[in-house]
Amino acid sequence: MRTLLTRLILLGIGLALLSGCAITHKFGPYNGKVVDMESGEPIEGAVVFLRFFSEFGFSPGGAMSRYADALETFTDSNGEYSVPPHRVTVFHVGSMWDDDNVMAIIFKPGYGAYNGWMRDKEGKIFKLPKLKTREERRLNLSNVMRYSKFEIPCDKQRHIQRYYNIERISLGLEATKYCKED
Repeated sequence: MRTLLTRLILLGIGLALLSGCAITHKFGPYNGKVVDMESGEPIEGAVVFLRFFSEFGFSPGGAMSRYADALETFTDSNGEYSVPPHRVTVFHVGSMWDDDNVMAIIFKPGYGAYNGWMRDKEGKIFKLPKLKTREERRLNLSNVMRYSKFEIPCDKQRHIQRYYNIERISLGLEATKYCKED
């Protein structure tokens, strides 16, 4: 009887500890437009790759970010993209959320990539420069895949990875695979 009671108490404590580990947050919606920097014409088929982060732990420098999820979409014939609200759940002890903790990469082969924070959720216009030389395109590759690729599952970065390799191959470079194997 005493062993059963001890086991039930330990089970209850364990469940209580685990229940505080899961947190969820709704990001978005996000919508905007991608245009050619010089002409102002819409860029159809650009990939919009969003990475969501949770904040955890504390250090002398403040909270640190950790990858939580990612998703991709494309621009339409008007250069517009739309990402509906996206719910992210993580199982990290001590995690919290910040709505501004979303990074975006917007890219289409032949254009300069935007790689930065997605601060404006709606109506943002991204102006991508058309790259004119092989050297500009080669240097731009580091803007496309400038993140910790191996923490993100392959299926979450399929399109950005494909575009990256299209650009590499067009420059005479080998295709690569930068992702966390599922």
